[in-house]
Amino acid sequence: MFKTFLDVTTPPVAITGEQAVTNLWKALIKAFGNIWTDIIGGNMPNVVNFFATYWFFLLSVIIGLFLIAFKIFEKLMPGR
Repeated sequence: MFKTFLDVTTPPVAITGEQAVTNLWKALIKAFGNIWTDIIGGNMPNVVNFFATYWFFLLSVIIGLFLIAFKIFEKLMPGR
């Protein structure tokens, strides 16, 4: 039984750069969605006050992190 299980090997599926970027986007959006849901589920008034006070700084940091992450990710992809 174990020999049959080990003999049936499937080759690894090749993934393109476009699929990798799409998967990364989906994972990041899902992670931020989960974090946002947890934050809102806690205490919304404090969250609103925090974002109302620091929205410009937070927006620039988030955009900067996205740009840095995707630039690094693009450099790691072969063929680009």
